[in-house]
Amino acid sequence: MINDAAMERRATFYVLLAALLWSTGGLGVKSVEMSPLALAGFRSLFAVPVLALAAALEARRATDFRILAALRRPLVWAAAVSYAVMVVSFVVAAKLTTAANAILLQYSGPIYVALLSWPMLRERLRPIDVLATVGCALGMVLFFFDRVSSEGRIGDLVAIVSSWGFAGVPLLMRLEQSRHARSSRWSGEAASPMVAMILGNVIACVVCAPSMLRATSPGAGGWAVIVFLGAVQIGAAYWLYGAAVGRMPALRSTLLATIEPVLNPLWVALVRGEVPSKWAAVGGAIILASVTAQGVVRASRR
Repeated sequence: MINDAAMERRATFYVLLAALLWSTGGLGVKSVEMSPLALAGFRSLFAVPVLALAAALEARRATDFRILAALRRPLVWAAAVSYAVMVVSFVVAAKLTTAANAILLQYSGPIYVALLSWPMLRERLRPIDVLATVGCALGMVLFFFDRVSSEGRIGDLVAIVSSWGFAGVPLLMRLEQSRHARSSRWSGEAASPMVAMILGNVIACVVCAPSMLRATSPGAGGWAVIVFLGAVQIGAAYWLYGAAVGRMPALRSTLLATIEPVLNPLWVALVRGEVPSKWAAVGGAIILASVTAQGVVRASRR
């Protein structure tokens, strides 16, 4: 019992640390003088070795971690494309609009998971899912009440695209697992999410390669931030989260994950003085409350 309690405390710390690392994304993106696509590409480039190392260590430890088996699954590749859309769109959105708008609009992704769970997974739509969807829709509408520049408006729209990628990764992974749950031959389930993230970052690098080749150097400080964004803010954070999330109650991991969209704009406001508008703050609060309530109810029922 003591060992289980200690393991759960360690897992809680890992998820908390992962959420804190994720929350630095907006500040990091705002701090580097580089085009959005080039920055997104280099960020993913530095994430790949860390995630590959995590996959290699997990493959040595677990007998059911079959990387080659996961590479042969079309849905793993589809999830990788969805992941690439998420990470590239987030960087573009964070460059064009405020960090608060970028992360809070992206964070509406779980409503798409809920809405598509029935047609794709035959999972029943619950009342909390409907309420959360209505709340997120209302919150998203409020973002567009602000009078902003055309660049800021495009950034808001790109952030919504990022939320589609954010929703697509877990949805496609759950579909992959459900299709092969009854097959004794499928032995790559444990490797699928990690492989999808590695492939997604590789796809992001390929898509952004032309911009990366044309990019001017941001200087030593800029490169240090980019390495941090890739190796730590993506790579190490997902490594920590993946190692811990299965060893703690789902409700706790859901609540801890909400730290990211709260702290992300806070760091930017404290360091760079970028404060979200009144309507964006209200809309973001509604989205955050809706998604959190949905996650709490679903986790408590599981």
